[in-house]
Amino acid sequence: MKVLFAESHNLDRPEPLGSHQYIRQFKRDGHECLWLGPLISPLHIFKPDRLNRRRFKIWRQGVHEVDGIDWLIPMSLFIYYNLPLLRSLYAGRSQYRFCLPPLIKQLERAGFEGADLLWCAGPAALGLLNLVPHRLSCYRLADRLEQFRRIPPNVGVLQEELIERAGFVLATSRSLWDWARRVRKEGVFYLPNAVSENFFEPAVSHPADFPDDGRQVAVYVGTINTRFDLETLACGVRRLKDLHFLIIGPVTFEKLKPGLRSLQAESNFTWLGPKAQVEIPAYLQSSKVGIIPFHVNEDTEAVNPLKYYEYLASGLPVVAPPLRELTTMQGPLYPYGSADEFCGALEEAASRREEDKKDLIEFARGHTWENRYRQIMEIVDARLSGGTGGPAHSI
Repeated sequence: MKVLFAESHNLDRPEPLGSHQYIRQFKRDGHECLWLGPLISPLHIFKPDRLNRRRFKIWRQGVHEVDGIDWLIPMSLFIYYNLPLLRSLYAGRSQYRFCLPPLIKQLERAGFEGADLLWCAGPAALGLLNLVPHRLSCYRLADRLEQFRRIPPNVGVLQEELIERAGFVLATSRSLWDWARRVRKEGVFYLPNAVSENFFEPAVSHPADFPDDGRQVAVYVGTINTRFDLETLACGVRRLKDLHFLIIGPVTFEKLKPGLRSLQAESNFTWLGPKAQVEIPAYLQSSKVGIIPFHVNEDTEAVNPLKYYEYLASGLPVVAPPLRELTTMQGPLYPYGSADEFCGALEEAASRREEDKKDLIEFARGHTWENRYRQIMEIVDARLSGGTGGPAHSI
C-alpha cells in the first residue's frame, strides 16, 4: 500500500509527533511511504533560520531519505499565511496548485502518482484531495488551530471542510471528537496519543546534567508555550524545597522566558532546554514525579498530552490539573485545582512507593503507538474493502 503523509512538520523533527510515529509504523509494516511537507515559499527566504535553511536544502534535493522514508518538500508561490491576501480561504484551499515544479510531477518522480491512503495532518492538505489521486483519505485532527498565534483566524473553516471531506477522521481528544461529530455523523473515531516502546526500556546510563543534589526530582518534558502555567509551577518551586524541579523543552512563548530565568536563581530548579527524544527516557527514569502544569482552558480541553503516557511508561506518578482527557480516561493521576493543591499533590505523588511503579507501567502498556496503529489498520482495511470500520476507541 502507498501511504502519502501531508504534514506541516519536518520529518526529522527532534521531538516526534503522532504522524512521525505512525509513518514509521506503516514503514515497518512493509508499506511504501512518502512524507510531503511542510510547504515553503519565497517568503521564507526572509526567515533564514536553521529550520528554514534545512527545508530549502530538502526542496533543492528533490527527495530526501530519513530512516528509509522518502521526504519531499514542495515550494509554492502562494501559501496560506497570516498576512493580507495570504490569509484568504482561497489561499488555504489552493496553495498546492502553485508549486514549482508542479506538485504532481514531483510526486510522479518520487513514485507517488497516486496513493492508497492520503494522510492529512492539517488543513493545508485540503487542496490535495482534488489534486492527488487516492483510494482513501483520513484527517488526524489533533488541535483547534484557530487558537494558535500566527495562524489565520479563519483556519477553523478549512478544518471543518477537511473533517467533512476526508474519508474518515481520527480525533486525538474527546473535545475534538465532539467538534468533528458536529460536522459529520459517520466516520469519526477517537484515537488519542500514545507512547513509544523505548520508554519502557531501562535507561543505559544516568544523564550527566541531571540534578544530583540528593532531592527527589519532579520533571516536566515538553514545549513551554501558552498552555504552560508558570505561576503555579513557581509556587511549587518556592514552597517545596525538598523537591528539585527539572524542566526540559524549548520555549515558544517568549513572555515566559523572564519568569523561567528568575526561577533559575532557586537552588531546586533546573531548566535544561530541549533534548533529543532518544535522551528523554533516561531523564524520566531518574526522576520521581512527572508534572503537567497546564492552564485549564478551551485550548487544553482539546489536549491529549503525550507526556502523560511517557511519564507512566517510565514509572512516574503524574501530577496535572483536571484536564478533560486525563480525568475521563480514569487512569493514574494526582489532580489539582489550585497552587496549594498542586503542592499537596506533588508531596503525595513523591511519597508513592517504588513497588507501585508496575501499575503505572501496566496502564501505559495499553496505550502504545503499535496498539493505535493496529486500530487504524482495522479502519483502513474495512474502508478499502467497502465497509465503514469499527470504533477505534469507545467514548
